[in-house]
Amino acid sequence: MISCTEFIPLYSEFFKYLEEKGGHDAVLEYWYHISDSSIGDKTNPNSMAYKCDRLGGYEGARAYWGHTTTEEACDIFAVRNDKEKFSYSRMRYCPSRGMLNSLEHVKPYYDYCEHCKIIYSRVLEKYGMVYERDHSKIDNAECCSILYEKDNPPNFEWRNLSDEEAIEKFKDDPDAVITDDKREGKKYLHRDFHLSGDLALKYCGDNFGDDEVIGFITSYVKNYYSPVIGKIKENGLKFLKEWIEKVYETEEASEVVHTELKENELTVTIDKSPVIEYMRSLNQEPSKYYIEETRTLYDVIAQESGLKFTLVYYNDDGGTKFVFRK
Repeated sequence: MISCTEFIPLYSEFFKYLEEKGGHDAVLEYWYHISDSSIGDKTNPNSMAYKCDRLGGYEGARAYWGHTTTEEACDIFAVRNDKEKFSYSRMRYCPSRGMLNSLEHVKPYYDYCEHCKIIYSRVLEKYGMVYERDHSKIDNAECCSILYEKDNPPNFEWRNLSDEEAIEKFKDDPDAVITDDKREGKKYLHRDFHLSGDLALKYCGDNFGDDEVIGFITSYVKNYYSPVIGKIKENGLKFLKEWIEKVYETEEASEVVHTELKENELTVTIDKSPVIEYMRSLNQEPSKYYIEETRTLYDVIAQESGLKFTLVYYNDDGGTKFVFRK
């Protein structure tokens, strides 16, 4: 399983993969696909389109972002005016982009943050809303954005607006609501990222073939998990056991994983996949490629670590058993 807390590097690497396949246009096509198939999926209760359909464009967008920014543990200063229907926010720290920036062995896709503007604005324009973003400070994991009704833009310059300037400007406006949402007390655990990860694998397979899914995951594992592989080589099966357990602990699903460590062998049994269970709670079915987040991922880790990997079984609910041997 690829943890939803480590989905962002996979996304970034997939954008690079698509760029190699067909240039930036191929990346844009995928972003349009994300917007239509995920953000715009009216059957998923967590999607933006689902909420906009029921609450309207302005309130639906606010409800969607209220959910996602909490689960992504974002640090946000915001001003909104429900009467004028505009919402300005400054992401003082985006943990997702911050994670990419902090990686020393993997570089972010050069246009990574642009996907946020495209996938949301494409949906919101269908509900009469305009969504703009400023990415001039993404190297600091910071960005600004504004949401407003079409033909009714707010009359202030929101780019490069400091929090102090915003407070001064809106403190006497009875219709303005100022919020200061800190990171403290939030946990970075956005399970919807699992759906996005599976969507990437399905898109890869549908457009380029099954072998390309294997090839992409193989490349991703060798690049992103290289520090983990190095520690397995150094510390052996004991570290591998602890690492797998930590992944499920991070996902708040420690109860489903069982490990048995012998001198030359590690057996891992997963009662059921918490990811598949979550997907199905949102009316989503995992693609046929989701198994590769177990089969290919652990096989490549084993090969790169000098181990042998055997997948004993993998059930419809993601219940699985696999073995690593020296």
